[in-house]
Amino acid sequence: MATVAKAVTFLSLWLVLQPTRAQEQDESWKAVVDNHSVSELFEPSATIAVNGPSHFPKPTRKIDDNATIIVEPTFGTHRPNEDVIMAYAEGYQLSYYMMFLETLAATGFTGDVVLAIADGTYVRDDVEDYLRTYADRNDPTKPSVVVYQSPLDCDGTANHKRKVTPRGDTDPFQMCRLSHVYGWKDELGHVTATAHDPRDGRVVATLRYEWYWIWSNRYDAHSWIMLLDARDSFFQSNPFAHVPREPNRDRPSGLLFLYGENAEATRLGKSRKNLKWLERGYGPATLKALQDKPTICSGSTMGEQIAIETYLRAMVNEHDECHIKMAGSDQGFHNYLYYSNKLHNAEPIRRIVVWEQGRGAINNLGALRTKPLAEWGMYNNKTHDVFQWDGETLSPVVHQWDRDHALHSYIFGKRHAKWTKEWKEAEQKRQKRQL
Repeated sequence: MATVAKAVTFLSLWLVLQPTRAQEQDESWKAVVDNHSVSELFEPSATIAVNGPSHFPKPTRKIDDNATIIVEPTFGTHRPNEDVIMAYAEGYQLSYYMMFLETLAATGFTGDVVLAIADGTYVRDDVEDYLRTYADRNDPTKPSVVVYQSPLDCDGTANHKRKVTPRGDTDPFQMCRLSHVYGWKDELGHVTATAHDPRDGRVVATLRYEWYWIWSNRYDAHSWIMLLDARDSFFQSNPFAHVPREPNRDRPSGLLFLYGENAEATRLGKSRKNLKWLERGYGPATLKALQDKPTICSGSTMGEQIAIETYLRAMVNEHDECHIKMAGSDQGFHNYLYYSNKLHNAEPIRRIVVWEQGRGAINNLGALRTKPLAEWGMYNNKTHDVFQWDGETLSPVVHQWDRDHALHSYIFGKRHAKWTKEWKEAEQKRQKRQL
């Protein structure tokens, strides 16, 4: 078994422990921080090992060294010392935003949620109205939403606007640029000029990592950040409830958590999409070296700000080096960065923890499609709860719920309809009060 100083995996450690198990919790997290060994399940590859840098370049390096972040939220306010969930959530119907936020609020989480949604031309009116109710902070017992709505500069249309599907959704496969988010400021902090995006067009699934990097700079070094797919995720308990808190706020490094997909159901070489992302981005030799490795999901990542910010620099840099434009290529970058050990020397990342599917805070269900989740023992058809592999503990974050027929029927067929109805009724009451 190889020994790697900054990567550690756990086959049985369950992230959210009950409050009555505080002693076990402390001992378990001490093991996370102190353990230096790597399970063979997620062992990095010696064949394609990379001697990565101690620091990755800022995304602004493509413009010039003096360029800085100038974009501000459309509405909502960042709170630097809070934990935060970040998501690119563009073009969804209202019920998807409600699923994400209503289930999160029910867990007691009161940190920030930062979202990029479509600009005003494309976003549905009820979506913006709903999100603003979470941004005004009238209820301190709920999360605080921060929204960005910067227009993208996209290919394939005469005016460089977003393409829209017949259903009214924005086209996720259109190549776009993130212009006017960087620029230059004078000594007083006033913006003197804005910059166009010098990179080739990227699908929004790739472009989102640059948004995440911009937002990560608004938080303290040891605030916890979760990067999560919004469309197919909901919450059952607070995923930040028992993360290890760094007592030394000046410590120059932090933890980075990655989350695997089911290792029995899929490997990188078994998945046609993962296979193409790796081969086109890194070549056949890399694919051969990684084809038997378990897939690590790029749609679910968590860590302390100082580690996440470095990881996000690395993700943007991978696109710059690979020049691959395929939708989903970010998962190729994500797995390559880990399995090649390219993040190993990054000084702000003290430790990388890879959680096996169904054992960490985020439960990635997408690979478990060979039989219903209920038969796997992870879903109760009566209570509609989703469990960890112990069959008893609720998964804090349920990701890729829509791949299971029974869970999809319940969430989309019943809960979505209920949430939408509740919002319409609440809006009618608000309008009557204003008369």
